[in-house]
Amino acid sequence: MTVTTRAAAVQLSVGHEPADAIALALSLTERAADEGAGLVVLPEIFAAPFVQPEPDPDYFAYAEKLDGPSNAMAAEVSKRRGITVVSSIFEEREIAGVYANTACTFSNGELVQVYRKSHLPFSNGFPEKFYFRPGDEAPSAVDTTAGRVGTIICYERHFPELGRAVALDGGTVLAVPVACASAPMKDVFQLELRAQAVANGLYVVCANRSGLEVAKDYFGTSAVYGPSGEILAQVNDGDGIAIADIDGDLVARTRRTRPFLRDRRPELYASLAR
Repeated sequence: MTVTTRAAAVQLSVGHEPADAIALALSLTERAADEGAGLVVLPEIFAAPFVQPEPDPDYFAYAEKLDGPSNAMAAEVSKRRGITVVSSIFEEREIAGVYANTACTFSNGELVQVYRKSHLPFSNGFPEKFYFRPGDEAPSAVDTTAGRVGTIICYERHFPELGRAVALDGGTVLAVPVACASAPMKDVFQLELRAQAVANGLYVVCANRSGLEVAKDYFGTSAVYGPSGEILAQVNDGDGIAIADIDGDLVARTRRTRPFLRDRRPELYASLAR
């Protein structure tokens, strides 16, 4: 499915009440759609403060069902504007006491993919394993109004296998909702995302939070990266959108001239699965 459209990474400052955060996300999504975006990616768990350095049982009050207010907003604006929206929630699953860090993709109002973060940190002040049960499905791509899109979540950018899984499934865009702080990591953060784009010949749309939240200072730098790793659009601090054209034909041309997917030798990689 070859699509030429625009992609937008929405960046939100932290510290909003959930209802206010959802209203702000809606406003910025509408603005992106007004500017021609066919794909909008929201930050990781955008309607709640992110997990704090010390495990806190009170945090579970922010959990939502799949049909909760964050996704209800994403589904509504996706349908009304005829676009694809990648939403991210702290999901309360149907099994009592089980929660997940979940990204949901809505295309023209329809929920077309649910991806649960499968790699969870318990380091650097992010004790996610206290809150979330890891997902047990590999990232994959799905047809949307904006082409074939796959999602990984934040910490998973450290694992090159996950972007490759999306590319092998025909993905032309990799959506990456994140909650990234620690300014010294900013350069590495961008290098990893650019490397995912280059290695897999696809667009990367990364949406981060921005601003000080308790002990963490989220550095923003939400961006759209091209399939050669180039920064096509970026927003540094505060609330805003990074928006750029995405061209499915360019993905195809890139993969022909840099045929990394063709030249793979999976029969030599058995050790990678051990």
